[in-house]
Parts: sequence; structure tokens; C-alpha cells
Amino acid sequence: MLQPEIRSSKEKIGNLLTEDFFEFCSSGNVYFFSEDNFNNDAQEQIVFNCEIKDFDIKMLASDVVLATYKAVKHHETREHTKCSLRSSTWKCSNGQWKMVSHQGTLTRKFLKAAAIHRNQDKSYLNLSFRTQFRI
Repeated sequence: MLQPEIRSSKEKIGNLLTEDFFEFCSSGNVYFFSEDNFNNDAQEQIVFNCEIKDFDIKMLASDVVLATYKAVKHHETREHTKCSLRSSTWKCSNGQWKMVSHQGTLTRKFLKAAAIHRNQDKSYLNLSFRTQFRI
């Protein structure tokens, strides 16, 4: 979802989001996805380098997961960084995982606290990575 070739493609976005997908954006806006209303031309093409930290997946049910992570967006042309806490709910239907909802909450910085995993049955996946995307 963070890669430009995914975000700019109606077909690729449609393959990743449910028909009733909604997002509480870090800007405070609410976004409802509709393939009929997808308009990539209206999207501003700003390049960000995004660092993903503490990516976790928790199984909520055999076909539902909650993904949480911290995102640090670095603007390409300005010395500007945005930090946010993010969560996404994914559901598997007919063998295909799709995102049902997403929320981004801006934060000034991340606390340096150790991650606490109450569930020791390997239902968590933790990783960090960097990517670049255009919005």
C-alpha cells in the first residue's frame, strides 16, 4: 500500500481493499474506498521515504488479523518528518487477504518502551523496513 505503483493503480488497490473499506486518516479525514470513485489524477504526487517500525500482526480470528506499526515519513524536498501510529484490520475471504479498515494517528515522537507481547503462541510477527512512496 505504501508503494507508488500500488497506490496509483485502481486495480491493485481494489485487490487489497474490501468493498466497504474505510480509513480514519492521520489528517483527521475519513476515507471510504470505492472503485467507482477512484481518481489517481487528483492525488498529489509527493515523494516520501517511509520507515516502518515495530510491525506486528495479531490473529483476532482464523480469518482476521490486526496489523499495527509505527510510521516515520520523511519528505523528499523538505526537512520534514511525520510520525504516526497505524493499525489495519485484514480479513481473509476465499483465500485472499483484504484490508477492511485502517487508522493513522499522528504523534510527536515514539516512546522508547519495550514491546509487550502477552500472547506467546507465535501469533505476532514483528519487523521493521523502509520504503518510498508517492501520495
